Amino acid sequence: MRVVLVSSRSFGNVVTIGNDLLRDAGFQVHRVSEEERPLDDATLAAIVLREAPEVIITGAEPMSETVLAAHDNLRMIMKHGVGVDNIDLGAATSHGIVVANAPGTNSEAVAELAFGFILSMLRGICPANASTRVGGWKRYMGHELGAMTLGIVGTGRIGASVARRAHAFGASLLGFDVVENEELRVYGLRYVPLNRLLKEADVITLHAPLMPQTEKMIGKEQLEAMKPSAFLVNCARGELVDELALYEHLKAGAIAGAAVDVFATEPPQDSPLLSLDNVLATPHIGAYTYEAMEAMDRLCAETTIDVLVRGKTPSNLLNPEAVRK
Repeated sequence: MRVVLVSSRSFGNVVTIGNDLLRDAGFQVHRVSEEERPLDDATLAAIVLREAPEVIITGAEPMSETVLAAHDNLRMIMKHGVGVDNIDLGAATSHGIVVANAPGTNSEAVAELAFGFILSMLRGICPANASTRVGGWKRYMGHELGAMTLGIVGTGRIGASVARRAHAFGASLLGFDVVENEELRVYGLRYVPLNRLLKEADVITLHAPLMPQTEKMIGKEQLEAMKPSAFLVNCARGELVDELALYEHLKAGAIAGAAVDVFATEPPQDSPLLSLDNVLATPHIGAYTYEAMEAMDRLCAETTIDVLVRGKTPSNLLNPEAVRK
């Protein structure tokens, strides 16, 4: 019996293509039940020991040494998404467990959410809606994106998608990344140091991956560099921002507002950000479109089949050296 353990909440919940492909290829798909959540190392390791899967399709659950070593059957970790900061790649490789992700499948979805945040904050759509529903008729003044400077921190697939949209609105574009995307210069994007981007941009949107050098890259010092009229958007990872420092700056009116789809702890029941009127918050829905889910589910299933059935080494494998082990 070839088992795929699905710990991701979203895989197979919206569309059936991923489950269908896996079952047609001879796999049995077992899902982690809601009763067994939340998933810490010990709980997930016990499930792996019980189910003896060849593959885990994971969301944000911890793929630690404890989990990876729980059963000798485990040969592959498939990330239902892009960021792999929850997966111990070194431990996976040492155990001969291949790791893959689903790049490009949710780029447009996340970019559209970020862009929706930007327009909502610039035009005060959320407070205007709330006011009107209770009988108010306040004319909320806003800004036109075409008159603004947008700073994009992280110019990979998602950042590039945001740049294309903002260019169509006529915005001036600044970018910061350790690797510059020369193709974005056609949209007028200029690469500058992070501190200059923070000082000059009217809206800053974060699309950097989470790694040791990017954790809390937006802290007290960086927030102090921003204009008092500026907005911050985070659709990447909550840990990129010092949430307490952001709360203090927003509460004091040191920056105008923030929109966050991600938090350092999720769900963020104790986050002070949720108490502020100048914060727009959503529950990590960046990738949650039918189109993105179909693309992610399909790629997760096809990658699993390519590796374990067809013996291929697809381009989205993150540690191909594990294949040799």
